[in-house]
Amino acid sequence: MIAISTWAWIGTVGLAIATIPPLWFAVKNPRNRTYYAILAAITGIAAASYAAMALNIGTFDAPGDAIFYAPRYIDWLLTTPLLVLYLAMLCKAGVRMYATLITLDIILIASGAAAVLTTGTLSWALFGVGSLAYLGLAYLLVKTVPQQTSFRSDRISMQFFKLRNITVVLWTLYPVVWVFSPAGFGWLTLNTEMMVVVYLDFITKVAFVAIAVNGRAALDDLNEIELTMNSDGVESALGAD
Repeated sequence: MIAISTWAWIGTVGLAIATIPPLWFAVKNPRNRTYYAILAAITGIAAASYAAMALNIGTFDAPGDAIFYAPRYIDWLLTTPLLVLYLAMLCKAGVRMYATLITLDIILIASGAAAVLTTGTLSWALFGVGSLAYLGLAYLLVKTVPQQTSFRSDRISMQFFKLRNITVVLWTLYPVVWVFSPAGFGWLTLNTEMMVVVYLDFITKVAFVAIAVNGRAALDDLNEIELTMNSDGVESALGAD
């Protein structure tokens, strides 16, 4: 069986490689640099997290047979808001909506971390709090945000829904892994848990970044819209004079 550290190194290398394309486009396309920087940060932070776990930094025994990976939860606490931020920027969801999404996201991650560090009823109660926060987050991304957004081009709309769908569907699997893991019912070994989480992180982060970079034409649409709106604003102001 492949060792936990080996899976962590696999995660490190894979996520580090996935960081190269957005960094490349950040240099080549200054106009969309913010978007590419966010994408690079998502996989870059995750790669650093896996490197720390591979080196056994911030890893210690949790209650029962579980292991608490501090770098994993630091990674999720930093990268999941960036994933949500990218989605929010695509649909121009606004600061208030983004703040609501991030609040639910932080509750989700913090509750999951606390659930690993506790046992019994308290652990499951914390897991329940995190699950409710996720349901609220998913509902906003699936129902509320699209209903409040008027997409200005088909490419922007298609890009948002692709990334939104992969995020919501795959994030739903993380609580399932927790239930099966040593922190939950203990039906998965520590090695298997690490393997599954690496796979999920690859899909949720690497695939997200790959799809975003491949559909980068939507970013040009966003910039054109902003330029048009700014031009209209200038023209209106001149007309008022």
